Amino acid sequence: MKDGEKAARQSSANPAAAPSSDKKDSSNLGNALRAVYHDAASEAVPDEMLDLLSKLK
Repeated sequence: MKDGEKAARQSSANPAAAPSSDKKDSSNLGNALRAVYHDAASEAVPDEMLDLLSKLK
């Protein structure tokens, strides 16, 4: 097992031992994912997709 893999397993096994930079990175990632989701969810549905959906009824 490589040293990096060993460190990753140890930090995932004991989340309290994770450095604070990991928490900051996770927070930034979470914020970025929320922003992308919000943008995608607020986009208009294309007319072609609405037409296809209406044909399923």
